[in-house]
Amino acid sequence: MNAPAVCYTFEDGGLLRDGEPFFGVGFNYHPSPTGCRYWREWDARRLDADFARMAELGFNTVRFFVFWADFEPTPGAYDPVMTERLREFVATATRHGLACLPSLLTIWMNGQRFDPPWRAGRDLWHDRYMVERELAFVRHIATALRDAGDVLAYDLGDEVIHVDGARSAALGPDEVRRWWGALAEAIREAHPGALVLQANEASAVVGEHNFRPEHSEPLDLVGLHGFPVWTPFHMESVASFKSTGFVPYLVRRGVPHTAVLVDELGSYGCGETTARDYLRAATHSALAAGACGVIVWCWQDFSTEEKPYALRPNERTVGLLRADGRPKPAMDEFREFARRATGELAGFRPLPAPVGVHLIHRREEGDAGYLASTGSDAAAGFYAHLLLRSTHLPYEFTHGELDPDRHRMVICPSVRHITLADQQRLASYVERGGVLLYTSGDLLHGFGGEELFGVRIADFTLRAADLGEFHREGVRYPLAWDPGQLPVLEATTAKTLATFPCGAPALTRNEYGRGAAYYLGAPLEHQLNAPYRLDEAPWHRLYASIAAAEGIVPEVSADSPDVEVTVLGRGPRRCALVVNHAPSPVVTTLRRAATATAPEHAERLELAAKAVHTVIWTD
Repeated sequence: MNAPAVCYTFEDGGLLRDGEPFFGVGFNYHPSPTGCRYWREWDARRLDADFARMAELGFNTVRFFVFWADFEPTPGAYDPVMTERLREFVATATRHGLACLPSLLTIWMNGQRFDPPWRAGRDLWHDRYMVERELAFVRHIATALRDAGDVLAYDLGDEVIHVDGARSAALGPDEVRRWWGALAEAIREAHPGALVLQANEASAVVGEHNFRPEHSEPLDLVGLHGFPVWTPFHMESVASFKSTGFVPYLVRRGVPHTAVLVDELGSYGCGETTARDYLRAATHSALAAGACGVIVWCWQDFSTEEKPYALRPNERTVGLLRADGRPKPAMDEFREFARRATGELAGFRPLPAPVGVHLIHRREEGDAGYLASTGSDAAAGFYAHLLLRSTHLPYEFTHGELDPDRHRMVICPSVRHITLADQQRLASYVERGGVLLYTSGDLLHGFGGEELFGVRIADFTLRAADLGEFHREGVRYPLAWDPGQLPVLEATTAKTLATFPCGAPALTRNEYGRGAAYYLGAPLEHQLNAPYRLDEAPWHRLYASIAAAEGIVPEVSADSPDVEVTVLGRGPRRCALVVNHAPSPVVTTLRRAATATAPEHAERLELAAKAVHTVIWTD
C-alpha cells in the first residue's frame, strides 16, 4: 500500500509541510551495531525501535545515507534487495512520523571512501559515462521512493566534493550549476514535486571551490555543516564566544541566496557538559539566522568497529545516545530545542534588516602575476558577523543590487581587491542615500577610491607603530598589522573622525550625494582572526557608534556584547530570541524600544552559560 503524499514547499525561506510551518529537527543516522554496513547487515527491528524512540523524544526528521556501492554493485545493475530495504526504511520512518532526508551518491563518509569498485577513479563531473551512471542512479532511487513515504528532500551527495578534491575544486560556477541541474532534473522527473539539495561542510562558504550557495539556482535549498574544530578561524575552544556563532554565520551567508538546512551540527573534542551547552546555543542561533531545520550529528554512539571507525575510532562516540541507549546531557537540550522550534517558535522567520554586510571578494582573471592580491578573504565576513551580533543591530548579508531603501547602512569589511564595477556600485548606493562603512585590506587593490570616500593614499610605511591604534568616542582600538606595506592616507573632502599615531586619518566620513561614506584605513575584521584578539577591545562599539550617529539603533538590545538578540516575525507577532554565547553566566538587561502603541520595556535577565531566553509580543 502506497504512503500518502506529503508536499513540502517554501514561504519566505521557511519550510511548509502540507501548507503548515515545518522545522526539520532530528538526527543523522546509522544503526549503532552496524554503522555504515546497515544495508548489508539489515535489521528491520532495530530501525523500528530507533525511529519509534526518535519520535517519542519529539523529533521529526532522519537523515540517512544511500551508499552507492551497496545499491549498484555493478554498472547499471541495481540490487533489488537493497532497493526494497530502502523502501522499507522510509516506510518505517514515515510510520513513526519522521520525514526522511536520503543522501544519494554516498561515497565519502568520515574521511574515507566507500567507492563503487567499478568507478575506478573516474571523474564524477567530467567523465560522460560516470555522469550517465549518476543520473540513472538518482533516477532509480527517486522512482523507488516517490510512493514509499515521507521524503523531505533528496541530497545529491553528502560532501561529494571530497571524493576528489582536486577535480571538484577545478570546476567553474557554470559547471557546478550544470551538474546540480542535471541531477536535480532527473530526480524531479522521477519524483514530481520533490525538493533537492546538496550538502557540504563549511568550505561551501569559507572555501574557494564553487559548490556554494551563490550558485545554487538549480537546487531548492542547500545543506550546510559546521563544527567548531574545523574552521579557518581561531576558535579558542568549543565553549568560546566565537564557537557557537560559526554555524549561524554559515546560515546567514547562505540564506540571501537560497533556503538553508543545517543537516550536520555537533561538536568534537570536548566533554559532555560543553557539548550540551554548545548544542543549546548553536541550534537556537541557527534558527534565529534563518535555518529551516537542524539535523544533529549524530543519533547514537557506535558499537561497531568496522570502517570507518577502525581508522578514526573517536568518530564512534559523538552520538546523543550512548551505545547502550542511555541519553547524554545534550539530548535533553536538543529535545527542548525541538519543542521550541516546532512549537512556540514555529513559523517565526527573520525580518528585513536595516544593516547589510556586502562582501567584496578577490576576483582575478587569469594569471595576474606580481599584481595579484594575496591572502584569504574568509575572515572578513565572519568577524563582521560577530561584531554586529554584539551590537544587537539587525543585519543580513547582501545579495544583488545594493538598495538604501532596504539597507540603511552597508558594511564592506576588510576589502582586499575592489574593481571599478564594485566602486561604481558602492557609489550609486551612497549617492541614493545609503550609509557605507568600508574597511580597507590592501594598500593598492583594497583602496576604495578618492571620489566616494574623500581620501587618497599619500604614501606607505613599513612601521606598524605609525598606524598602531586609533581612538573613537573614548574607546582605544589597537591594531595588529600583518608585515608589509601599510597605507598612509590623507583627507581631501572627507572629515577626519580619528587619527593614527603618525597623524594620518584612520576613520573618515565623506558626504556623497544623499548619503555618507565612512572609511577605515585598516582591515579591522581581518586583524581580529587571532586567538583571544576579540578580548582586547570592545571592537563592536565602532560599528555601533557609526550606526547610532546615522540614526540606526536596534529595536531590542541587551547591555552585554556576549548576548545575541534577534527579533523574528510571524505575521504581527514578534519574538526576541536571546542567546548568551559566553562560556560563563551573564547578567544583562533586555530593552525593547518604545513604539507608538507601547512604552519602553526593560527586563533583567540572569543567563547561564550558553543559555537561551525568548520574549514574544504582538507588534
